[in-house]
Amino acid sequence: MPDALSRLDPPPAGGVAWLDVSAGTPDAWNARARTGPLGLQIAPLPHSRAPYFFKGARLRGTRCAWSAATVSGAELSRGARPAGPVTDTALHILVRSECAGSVFEPVEPISGGIVKVVDPVRELHERFPANAHLFTLNVARPLIGVEPTTLAGMIGRDFELTGFQAQLLRSAVGLLTGRGEDLSGAAALVGIDRYLGALAGLLLRTAVRRPPSELAQLDAIRSRTDAIIAEQGADPLLTPASIAVQLNVSLRQLYRAFTGTESPAARIRRRRLEHAAELLASRGAPAQVERIAGQCGFVSAEYFSRAFRREFGISPRAYRATHRDTVRSDTVRSDTTMRSDTTMRSDTTMRSDT
Repeated sequence: MPDALSRLDPPPAGGVAWLDVSAGTPDAWNARARTGPLGLQIAPLPHSRAPYFFKGARLRGTRCAWSAATVSGAELSRGARPAGPVTDTALHILVRSECAGSVFEPVEPISGGIVKVVDPVRELHERFPANAHLFTLNVARPLIGVEPTTLAGMIGRDFELTGFQAQLLRSAVGLLTGRGEDLSGAAALVGIDRYLGALAGLLLRTAVRRPPSELAQLDAIRSRTDAIIAEQGADPLLTPASIAVQLNVSLRQLYRAFTGTESPAARIRRRRLEHAAELLASRGAPAQVERIAGQCGFVSAEYFSRAFRREFGISPRAYRATHRDTVRSDTVRSDTTMRSDTTMRSDTTMRSDT
């Protein structure tokens, strides 16, 4: 085989790694199996007449990873693995669909497929006798937003891929074809994990169909909750429990409405952090970070600083200094431009008078 064949090494956080493993015929493949997403070993399917290839890409955040690939004439396998801190808090979702063309340029829409919810420690074996599209998600369970009991009941089960889920996956493929350097910042990495967690949650939530009346009720709870948070986010007494009281629902009902997406508590925290960022960027804001924390609903300045750093990748003071330096530089450039224009007009007037 030619040396051009490449191995899919784990990409750096925020980076995209590409894999192109192929052979003219399966019998010509004499190298060892290549390692792909989810730790799957990629090898030719024995006695297959189909072309052998696995071509795709993988994106990694800090706690989640996403991949899409086109597979043919291959078998993917992974032995049972010991449980540990990483596997105990992760979940694997594997979606396969027999579809023509590349996963990046499909010839036809996805008309059917299977969604598999996999325990990271379990053995896994998939065979692809013909051209198919494969999507994988390695997601931290806390980011999925599905109740642990519900999640436990879905592990090890297969679900039929719906048209809505297929559109979700198609949209997510765009992450792999974008510019990787745009995803390397701290805020972008947080966004990647959030996006992949929400994607996994939505795939799982839509795998179990609910009556339309129940879905409408949950949508109303989410909409009203977001309105309350937008209006009362700076109140330190605002909690998911107080929101449930205002909506006249139980706390369990409230959290159930947000299954598979960002929780009410996380939404409150995000709203407060966004407000704090606005104040830090404002030239008329209080000088003390502690006062800004209090104005945004944080009872502890220390907790505020930790949460702010996790969200934006830098401390509140560094954020303020960076933003104000940018504003100051823009102001200086603007003043310089105005003085230059004034001087040029004055010189032009003097030459005209002469």
